[in-house]
Amino acid sequence: MNMLDWTPWMPSYDPRLGDGATVVEDTHGRLIETADCGVRCPGCGICCAGYRDVVVADYEGVEEFEGNLKLGRGGLIRLENGAWYRSATCGEACPGYEQCCQPFDLRQRPETVADARRVLLEDEASPRWQMQEALLILAHEGTAEAVDGLEAFMPRAHTRLAGFAECALDEGRYFATVPRNAEEERTMLKREVLQAWEERAIEAQGQIWDFLEPKLARAQYELEIAQRLLAKAPDEAPRQTWQTQVDVLEMLVGVSEGDLARQQDEVALCETMIAEIEADLASPVQ
Repeated sequence: MNMLDWTPWMPSYDPRLGDGATVVEDTHGRLIETADCGVRCPGCGICCAGYRDVVVADYEGVEEFEGNLKLGRGGLIRLENGAWYRSATCGEACPGYEQCCQPFDLRQRPETVADARRVLLEDEASPRWQMQEALLILAHEGTAEAVDGLEAFMPRAHTRLAGFAECALDEGRYFATVPRNAEEERTMLKREVLQAWEERAIEAQGQIWDFLEPKLARAQYELEIAQRLLAKAPDEAPRQTWQTQVDVLEMLVGVSEGDLARQQDEVALCETMIAEIEADLASPVQ
């Protein structure tokens, strides 16, 4: 191929739209995302649901003095710490109308599990930054309530938040299994012992149902048949043969009954231990 014939390839679509985000275009040709507070939003106030950065540059990204920015763009708000923010241009034409994010220093952040659940599960207009902070709170809380909140949020998570929410759920489930103090560590130890005894009881009961009871039933049936044949024996020789079989089968039935009784004692022992451990766990004094 002659390199002189090469021409740059241009895609037939706008690569900025490759992820299917819903956007509007401002007068400067920039795509402004709608109410999901997307990463491409420059926070200019056109989409009030997008976060607004501290103003340090003009539209082309060139840093300017605050006075020049205020004069050239207007609508700036100066906070007590001296930072300049762009004001919201709220109106019904705005795709984020009445869902305006506060400037960074003025944001009302979730602080408790109840706050996080409200942000994620109750408020329909929670911005993405607020939902991310709520997810972090639940992820690190380490309680069953927090995990329940994360699981309830997963089906309604926005596409942009799905990966973040999955990581939060994994962390939440992990921290829910980690004891945070000596009391929780003691309770976890008791639950581990309880689980071990429950598994032991299940195994013992399984031996009874799957092996010992069928084995005893077979031996009893064989003994029943041998006793019938003994009763039908016409003379002494076959009578002695079947008597020997009856004696052997009676012994095998006795062995099977003993094995079954011992396994039933094992189940009873496990059930007694389980009941006592459960009572200990239910006691207010752990």
